[in-house]
Amino acid sequence: MDIDDLLSIVENPTRRRILEALVNGPSYPLRLSKELGVSQQAVMKNLVLMERNGMVTSYRESSSMGPDRTVYVPSAAFTLVVDMQGGMFSVRLLPACEDEDEPFSPIRTEEAMERIAEIDAEIEELERRRSELVRERGRLLSAVDGAGMKTGRAEIPPRR
Repeated sequence: MDIDDLLSIVENPTRRRILEALVNGPSYPLRLSKELGVSQQAVMKNLVLMERNGMVTSYRESSSMGPDRTVYVPSAAFTLVVDMQGGMFSVRLLPACEDEDEPFSPIRTEEAMERIAEIDAEIEELERRRSELVRERGRLLSAVDGAGMKTGRAEIPPRR
């Protein structure tokens, strides 16, 4: 997916709320409309746009309460990173790691929840540390500029 298309999709609060609901499980437009307090027409319009751009995919499912319904699920996995500070502007799209074919071993719910909490804490710490490094990079660039030296991509390589 093109980064500009992705930014255009996720800039819309309704689409972000729809995606947030879908990453928690498949859903259909009427349910999303009720959960989000948004008209079914608005939900459909956004789902069609996201499906066209490869963010979600749909399939038909029979319903015990009437005609078949169209169910939507996310079809993209990624991390989007935007930095803008101290001599740095960077927008990067990082693909998600591919799932291994090896299934998880059975685990008790309590153990799984503890591990999830550990992972969340580690991610938070990594994000905090990354932010510190980006700020330090900005301060160093300012110091180099303040010393009368020219900075440019040729002299200071871009952050990867």
